[in-house]
Amino acid sequence: MKSSLSAVAALAVSISCAASNAHAQSPTPPRSANSSQTQQAAPGYDEWGDEFGGGKLDESKWERFTFEGTGGGKLEVKDGQVRIRSGNGTRSGIRTRQSFAGDRYSVEARIAKVGPAIPEPGQKAAPLGFAGLTILFDSSGRNRIEWILTSEGTFEAWQVVDGRGERIDNRKLGTKIKNPLIGVVRRGDEFLFVLNGPDSPPGDAQVGLKKKIKNMPRSFHVMLYGFGSSENNWDAVRVVTMK
Repeated sequence: MKSSLSAVAALAVSISCAASNAHAQSPTPPRSANSSQTQQAAPGYDEWGDEFGGGKLDESKWERFTFEGTGGGKLEVKDGQVRIRSGNGTRSGIRTRQSFAGDRYSVEARIAKVGPAIPEPGQKAAPLGFAGLTILFDSSGRNRIEWILTSEGTFEAWQVVDGRGERIDNRKLGTKIKNPLIGVVRRGDEFLFVLNGPDSPPGDAQVGLKKKIKNMPRSFHVMLYGFGSSENNWDAVRVVTMK
């Protein structure tokens, strides 16, 4: 990933299309909701987030959700992370209870770990693991956008429209960053797939891909999951929408 967010200082501000706004806030979610350094959303924006504090999932913000397979598996909140591992052949994780709306917004999440899946009987090596930041436009998963980091450090970007999935990256994207912040920014029909280091300046954020995807709904939920039994752990999520 070589291209950067040049004049755009933060994911949350890049949704406004004001590429000259270099004084925007950091895209990194605040470390603590009670911290004196907690950053507020810029005027004209609504912000929602979670840092997975406490000993269990905040059920006022999240619900367990499956749109393929039987679900189940492990889900726990520990040490400021939500840790998810489902069963083979499933697309199961957690989905925001809140439905967001708009055609200019940013969705970002910090990955704590993505591990390989559990081998099935007869397999000699562990299958590739996935951690997917997903924008769900319905309850069936037939319309969604996914930005995925694999356990090998490679990226996949997918669009699924009316149940037809298409991988839209060039199969050459990857990173050596540990615990990266990944994000999807929508600007009308344009979607940006973004990477940043957990402690990097916002100006160092990189756009791995830009893609025009027409006529996607305005209303959406955010979902975190890893396909099958992939271990995918997350320690922060943030959604910023324009008012």
